[in-house]
This record gives sequence, C-alpha cells and structure tokens, in this order.
Amino acid sequence: MELAAKYAYQVYKEKSFSLAAKALYVSQPALSATISRLEKELEIRIFDRTKVPLTLTPQGRIYIQAIEEIMESENNMRQRIRELSDMSYGSLTIGGSSFASYLLMSEICGDFHEKYPQIKITLDIGNIGATDILWGKLKNEEIDLLITYTADHSKFITEPIFKERLVIAMPKSMKGAKELSHLALTHEEILTGTYSKEREIEDLSVFKNIEFIKYADRSDTSRRMIQMLGDFKTAACEIKNARHSEMHYNLMCTGIGAVLTTDSAIRQKQHNAENLLFFLPKAKESHRTIYIARQHTTDDNPIVKNFIEVAKKYFNQ
Repeated sequence: MELAAKYAYQVYKEKSFSLAAKALYVSQPALSATISRLEKELEIRIFDRTKVPLTLTPQGRIYIQAIEEIMESENNMRQRIRELSDMSYGSLTIGGSSFASYLLMSEICGDFHEKYPQIKITLDIGNIGATDILWGKLKNEEIDLLITYTADHSKFITEPIFKERLVIAMPKSMKGAKELSHLALTHEEILTGTYSKEREIEDLSVFKNIEFIKYADRSDTSRRMIQMLGDFKTAACEIKNARHSEMHYNLMCTGIGAVLTTDSAIRQKQHNAENLLFFLPKAKESHRTIYIARQHTTDDNPIVKNFIEVAKKYFNQ
C-alpha cells in the first residue's frame, strides 16, 4: 500500500490528524501536506475537516473502502504465501503422454496426496500426438511438470527420475511361444532383476514368427519396437489412438499376440503371470529413461519440489 494511502487510513482510524501523526511518528504539518497532495491528485476531499471528530466525505468513504479491499487482498496474498510454504494451500498440474503417466502417475499422486492432502492436483494426460502440445503447455505455464521420455529441451529443467526396461511378453499358449520358452525369464526374475546378463537376448530375429500387438505409430514404444524387431509380424488386433499400455497388456494375456511392455508394467500386472513368458532384449533401445521437466521459474516453488521428491522416492522403491 502506498505511503499516502497508509497515512489517509491512519487519519480515518484515529479521526484526528494529530493522533494519526503521533501513531505514524511524523509531524502533523507533514501528514497534512501529504493528505492534501493526495486529495489534489484524486480531485476529491477525503475528510470533512469542519466536523469534530473528523469524518469522511461520501467520496472519502469510497476511497477508504477501496483501501480496505486492497489491505484484505494483501493479507490474503501473505496468507497464501505462508500456506504455500508449509504445503497447506496450492495446486499442481502435471502433464504426460507416456507409459509412466498412465501406469505410475496415479500411485505417485496417491503418495503425494497422502503427504500433502491440501494440495489440489490436476492431471493433463495426453494422447497420440500430444507430446508437442504438452511441451507447449509447459512453456506457457499451463502445466507445472511434464513426465516425458525426452531430455533435449534446453529451455526447461529436465532430470531423470526413473529407468525402465522394455520386455517382450507373451502367453505360453500362443503360437510359437513353446519354441522360445528356454529363452524366457521368470516373472520373479523380472520383478527382482535377479538374472544374469547372459540371459538377455541379443539376436531378436528369434521372434520373427511371433505376432505382436502394434502401438500407435508416433509413440516412443512403437519407434523402439521397429528399431529392435524390424519388420515384425502384427497381430490380428490393433489399438489406434491410445498409448495406454494396460490395454495392450490385457490383449496379450488373452492370447491375441505378444507385446512389448515394461518391467514397471509387469510389476503392476501380476495376475496370470504364471501363464506368461517374459524375454529381455539386449538392445540399447530396451533401456528407457523417464524424465520430469519443469520451468526454470519453479526453482522456489515448494509444491513442485516436494512432488519431485515424492516421485523420486516412489521410483527408488
């Protein structure tokens, strides 16, 4: 609040120039001169000086009411800043169009909500072709964080929070699976990572007769499938316009075709595991990093920092 407005409000409270001057530790002539300049600037009379105690003119009542509204707004601002600092107020919008967004974000948000129940969370989960749109939203500060597989955006802060492996999964009953069973890892080995590197499959041509459920062409998983498997056979069922890996996994479990999934998805989908085979490609494309991206302006935002901390803790588990 400006000094002149502060002086005027003190005069209104004290209903006296002399008492207001004492409260403000200024001389009465200096206070009177400040109020006179303010009235001249506003082209109104704030106080009716003919009455004792001092009263407001009709215009002065409007001015003082406006000052009180400003004071209330400033008090609300300070309160919200305090609440933001102690995580008792605020909101967070998170964008994503990756496997991690679909499979893991609900659990991370659950952990965050349990720790900070007063923070409102909004998820902006995109679909096919949405990655560029989400980067644009991050740039325009429409979202606070972005879960992504890309780290080459120099305009933002991107940091790795999780590494995952792409795994080929298929039912034991599907055509061609029996001949490959000797190369498979157990469900337990995938979950715990307790397998020797010699078990990783370097020659992926062994899957040339296996039918795979396709991913959408512009997805990261589709690109990696082509890089690893080349011109693979496609299953009779195809999913369009969706990156949600759970649907692919569920179709695989019915025997429609094999699927390229992730070790994190396998951890979540443990039912029917005894009827499935899992294969770990040795290819570099089977290693994938999940990043979390944010604006440089969020360095001092405790909500953003605490969410990233919760996410890292979840992934480290």
